[in-house]
Amino acid sequence: MNTFNEPEEAVQWLECGKILLHPTEGIWGIGCDAFNFHAVQKINHLKQRESLKNFIILAPTISHALQYFKPLINSQIDFINEVWPGHTTVIYESNDLLPIHLKSVNNTIAMRVSNHKPIKSLLSKFNSLMVSTSANISNVPTSTNLDEVLDIFQDHDVALYNFDNGSAIKPSSIIDLKTMDCIRE
Repeated sequence: MNTFNEPEEAVQWLECGKILLHPTEGIWGIGCDAFNFHAVQKINHLKQRESLKNFIILAPTISHALQYFKPLINSQIDFINEVWPGHTTVIYESNDLLPIHLKSVNNTIAMRVSNHKPIKSLLSKFNSLMVSTSANISNVPTSTNLDEVLDIFQDHDVALYNFDNGSAIKPSSIIDLKTMDCIRE
Protein backbone atom coordinates (compact mmCIF):
# COMPACT_ATOMS: atom_id res chain seq x y z
CA MET A 1 0.00 0.00 0.00
CA ASN A 2 1.23 3.48 -0.83
CA THR A 3 1.95 5.60 2.23
CA PHE A 4 2.16 9.39 2.17
CA ASN A 5 3.94 11.45 4.81
CA GLU A 6 3.46 14.76 3.03
CA PRO A 7 0.14 16.44 2.20
CA GLU A 8 1.27 17.23 -1.35
CA GLU A 9 1.70 13.51 -2.12
CA ALA A 10 -1.73 12.71 -0.73
CA VAL A 11 -3.28 15.55 -2.76
CA GLN A 12 -1.83 14.15 -5.98
CA TRP A 13 -3.34 10.77 -5.08
CA LEU A 14 -6.76 12.32 -4.48
CA GLU A 15 -6.56 14.29 -7.72
CA CYS A 16 -6.03 11.00 -9.58
CA GLY A 17 -9.39 9.74 -8.28
CA LYS A 18 -7.88 7.48 -5.63
CA ILE A 19 -8.93 6.68 -2.06
CA LEU A 20 -7.14 7.81 1.09
CA LEU A 21 -7.15 6.28 4.56
CA HIS A 22 -6.69 9.28 6.81
CA PRO A 23 -6.61 10.27 10.46
CA THR A 24 -9.38 12.33 11.98
CA GLU A 25 -9.91 13.90 15.38
CA GLY A 26 -10.65 10.46 16.81
CA ILE A 27 -11.08 7.54 14.38
CA TRP A 28 -9.59 6.42 11.09
CA GLY A 29 -11.43 7.75 8.06
CA ILE A 30 -11.54 6.80 4.42
CA GLY A 31 -12.06 9.54 1.86
CA CYS A 32 -11.72 10.82 -1.66
CA ASP A 33 -12.30 13.85 -3.87
CA ALA A 34 -15.97 14.64 -3.21
CA PHE A 35 -16.52 15.70 -6.81
CA ASN A 36 -15.24 12.41 -8.24
CA PHE A 37 -18.35 10.23 -8.57
CA HIS A 38 -16.37 7.06 -9.35
CA ALA A 39 -14.13 7.48 -6.31
CA VAL A 40 -17.18 8.00 -4.09
CA GLN A 41 -18.77 4.85 -5.52
CA LYS A 42 -15.51 2.95 -4.91
CA ILE A 43 -15.68 3.87 -1.22
CA ASN A 44 -19.24 2.53 -1.10
CA HIS A 45 -18.02 -0.70 -2.71
CA LEU A 46 -15.02 -1.07 -0.39
CA LYS A 47 -17.15 -0.44 2.70
CA GLN A 48 -20.00 -2.65 1.41
CA ARG A 49 -22.17 0.40 1.98
CA GLU A 50 -25.51 1.42 0.49
CA SER A 51 -24.96 3.96 -2.27
CA LEU A 52 -27.81 6.14 -0.98
CA LYS A 53 -26.22 6.53 2.45
CA ASN A 54 -24.76 10.00 2.83
CA PHE A 55 -21.19 11.00 3.59
CA ILE A 56 -19.65 13.69 5.70
CA ILE A 57 -17.86 16.24 3.55
CA LEU A 58 -14.70 17.88 4.83
CA ALA A 59 -13.97 21.44 3.73
CA PRO A 60 -10.66 23.30 4.07
CA THR A 61 -12.13 26.48 5.60
CA ILE A 62 -15.38 27.85 6.95
CA SER A 63 -15.82 30.18 3.99
CA HIS A 64 -15.21 27.30 1.57
CA ALA A 65 -17.85 25.18 3.34
CA LEU A 66 -20.45 27.95 3.52
CA GLN A 67 -20.48 28.46 -0.25
CA TYR A 68 -22.25 25.07 -0.64
CA PHE A 69 -25.12 25.81 1.77
CA LYS A 70 -28.32 27.64 0.98
CA PRO A 71 -28.34 31.10 2.62
CA LEU A 72 -27.99 31.03 6.40
CA ILE A 73 -29.33 33.44 8.99
CA ASN A 74 -26.97 35.24 11.37
CA SER A 75 -27.60 32.91 14.33
CA GLN A 76 -26.69 29.89 12.16
CA ILE A 77 -23.49 31.59 10.99
CA ASP A 78 -22.66 32.48 14.59
CA PHE A 79 -23.13 28.83 15.61
CA ILE A 80 -20.88 27.61 12.81
CA ASN A 81 -18.19 30.09 13.80
CA GLU A 82 -18.37 28.72 17.38
CA VAL A 83 -17.97 25.04 16.42
CA TRP A 84 -15.67 25.25 13.36
CA PRO A 85 -12.97 24.38 12.92
CA GLY A 86 -13.75 21.53 15.23
CA HIS A 87 -15.16 18.11 15.90
CA THR A 88 -18.73 19.01 14.91
CA THR A 89 -20.50 18.13 11.68
CA VAL A 90 -23.35 20.35 10.51
CA ILE A 91 -26.27 19.24 8.34
CA TYR A 92 -28.00 21.86 6.24
CA GLU A 93 -29.69 22.42 2.88
CA SER A 94 -27.34 22.36 -0.10
CA ASN A 95 -27.37 24.80 -2.96
CA ASP A 96 -26.83 23.82 -6.60
CA LEU A 97 -23.01 23.92 -6.51
CA LEU A 98 -22.72 20.32 -5.33
CA PRO A 99 -23.41 17.28 -7.51
CA ILE A 100 -26.41 15.12 -6.67
CA HIS A 101 -24.27 12.19 -5.48
CA LEU A 102 -23.25 14.25 -2.42
CA LYS A 103 -26.77 15.28 -1.38
CA SER A 104 -29.36 13.43 0.66
CA VAL A 105 -32.84 12.79 -0.69
CA ASN A 106 -34.02 15.96 1.10
CA ASN A 107 -31.20 18.02 -0.51
CA THR A 108 -29.08 18.34 2.64
CA ILE A 109 -25.37 17.81 3.14
CA ALA A 110 -23.27 17.01 6.19
CA MET A 111 -20.20 19.26 6.34
CA ARG A 112 -17.28 19.69 8.73
CA VAL A 113 -14.25 21.93 8.94
CA SER A 114 -11.73 19.93 10.97
CA ASN A 115 -9.30 21.29 13.50
CA HIS A 116 -7.05 18.20 13.27
CA LYS A 117 -3.70 19.44 11.99
CA PRO A 118 -2.99 16.63 9.45
CA ILE A 119 -6.43 17.05 7.85
CA LYS A 120 -6.14 20.84 7.88
CA SER A 121 -2.77 20.57 6.10
CA LEU A 122 -4.14 18.11 3.54
CA LEU A 123 -7.26 20.13 2.77
CA SER A 124 -5.42 23.45 2.57
CA LYS A 125 -3.25 21.95 -0.18
CA PHE A 126 -6.17 20.13 -1.85
CA ASN A 127 -8.35 23.26 -1.65
CA SER A 128 -11.49 21.31 -2.42
CA LEU A 129 -14.00 19.10 -0.67
CA MET A 130 -13.21 15.60 0.51
CA VAL A 131 -15.74 12.89 1.27
CA SER A 132 -14.95 11.22 4.57
CA THR A 133 -16.48 8.29 6.38
CA SER A 134 -15.31 5.87 9.05
CA ALA A 135 -12.74 3.34 7.87
CA ASN A 136 -14.73 0.18 8.49
CA ILE A 137 -17.09 -2.19 6.75
CA SER A 138 -20.59 -0.74 6.93
CA ASN A 139 -22.43 -1.65 10.15
CA VAL A 140 -19.27 -3.13 11.72
CA PRO A 141 -17.60 -1.28 14.62
CA THR A 142 -14.72 0.97 13.63
CA SER A 143 -11.30 -0.21 14.73
CA THR A 144 -8.88 2.22 16.29
CA ASN A 145 -6.03 -0.12 15.33
CA LEU A 146 -4.37 1.05 12.13
CA ASP A 147 -3.12 -2.43 11.20
CA GLU A 148 -6.71 -3.74 11.28
CA VAL A 149 -7.88 -0.85 9.11
CA LEU A 150 -5.08 -1.49 6.61
CA ASP A 151 -6.06 -5.17 6.43
CA ILE A 152 -9.67 -4.27 5.62
CA PHE A 153 -8.83 -1.89 2.77
CA GLN A 154 -6.15 -3.68 0.79
CA ASP A 155 -6.78 -2.30 -2.68
CA HIS A 156 -4.47 -0.77 -5.29
CA ASP A 157 -6.54 2.45 -5.25
CA VAL A 158 -6.22 2.93 -1.47
CA ALA A 159 -3.27 4.68 0.19
CA LEU A 160 -2.47 5.78 3.73
CA TYR A 161 -2.06 9.42 4.79
CA ASN A 162 0.33 8.51 7.58
CA PHE A 163 -0.40 10.68 10.60
CA ASP A 164 -1.90 9.97 14.00
CA ASN A 165 -5.52 10.41 14.97
CA GLY A 166 -6.43 13.13 17.41
CA SER A 167 -7.44 12.50 21.01
CA ALA A 168 -11.23 12.35 20.53
CA ILE A 169 -12.72 9.05 21.65
CA LYS A 170 -15.77 9.11 19.39
CA PRO A 171 -16.85 10.35 15.95
CA SER A 172 -17.84 13.99 15.48
CA SER A 173 -21.10 15.25 16.88
CA ILE A 174 -23.72 16.01 14.23
CA ILE A 175 -26.08 18.99 14.47
CA ASP A 176 -29.04 19.72 12.17
CA LEU A 177 -28.53 23.44 11.59
CA LYS A 178 -32.15 24.03 10.59
CA THR A 179 -33.68 22.59 13.77
CA MET A 180 -30.56 22.72 16.00
CA ASP A 181 -31.29 19.10 16.94
CA CYS A 182 -28.32 16.95 17.92
CA ILE A 183 -28.34 13.94 15.57
CA ARG A 184 -25.22 12.33 17.10
CA GLU A 185 -23.38 13.34 20.28
